[in-house]
Amino acid sequence: MGAPAAPSSHPDNQKAAAFWGQYNNAHHQQQQHPYLVYSPAEKPAGSPMESILHVFNSWTNKAETLGNNIWNNLKTNSSVSGAAWGKMNLTAKAISEGGFESLYKQTFTTYPNEKLKKRFTCYLSTATGPVAGTLYLSNIHAAFCSDRPLSVAAPSGQETWSYYKVAVPLNKIVGVNPVVMREKNPPPEKYIQVVTVDGHDFWFMGFVNFDKAVKHLSQGIFSMVTPAVAV
Repeated sequence: MGAPAAPSSHPDNQKAAAFWGQYNNAHHQQQQHPYLVYSPAEKPAGSPMESILHVFNSWTNKAETLGNNIWNNLKTNSSVSGAAWGKMNLTAKAISEGGFESLYKQTFTTYPNEKLKKRFTCYLSTATGPVAGTLYLSNIHAAFCSDRPLSVAAPSGQETWSYYKVAVPLNKIVGVNPVVMREKNPPPEKYIQVVTVDGHDFWFMGFVNFDKAVKHLSQGIFSMVTPAVAV
């Protein structure tokens, strides 16, 4: 599991953007990237849906030209069945937890006056490739969490699992930059670069509605509220 990085750091990042649409150590990564949140988790269990999703994957390979932005977002992942199951599992979890607002507040440290405004299915560019997840926009934070726990290697060599989380206060963001590459050679690569006051940047891609995401993230910076005490 790599640190947040520019798209050029891994070839699959460009692949993700073109669809429009490790305790190595984890605590050391947090020191290098103050917006990373280490969140230990259980190893994801298999699902009886996997066989169905594998069949779905085979069928979609034959009908790829009929795909839309939502399908392309799933297709970006190296495992279509894994990405699809991650989305289904996230939705089921949100329903069981009382909705995405409740899920967001259980996933991240929030404030009493914090309200979830928007959420976007997308990918985060990292040094080891794109991470599928959800970008949450509240009136205080822009935060990303992977759909599934990711494998990380402890110094001992033991495999551990953690959700990939990023939480950036809106008052630390100085720029939301839409970046479009290869416009004359479709499909273009579309990214949203989020830049912080202390020199960190995060590249998101694979949005179902790129223009809408740019609009809401840009507006979010100007409409942020002063946080109360975190809960």
